Amino acid sequence: MEHVNDANDKVRRKSMAALGEYLFYAATQLDDEQADPIWEISDDAINCIIQLISEENDSIVKFYA
Repeated sequence: MEHVNDANDKVRRKSMAALGEYLFYAATQLDDEQADPIWEISDDAINCIIQLISEENDSIVKFYA
């Protein structure tokens, strides 16, 4: 059972890192005056991520966030 938890930890860590890269890319797209609104990140999405991070016990996932 410990092996499954290790795999889940790896998935959460990598997904948080990928999400961070995506959000950074989206934020840089919003710097342009003619930014496409598709890159806008809703408040609901941000609040959801914050809630998930606050419930997370893995310090590495929190660090990546």
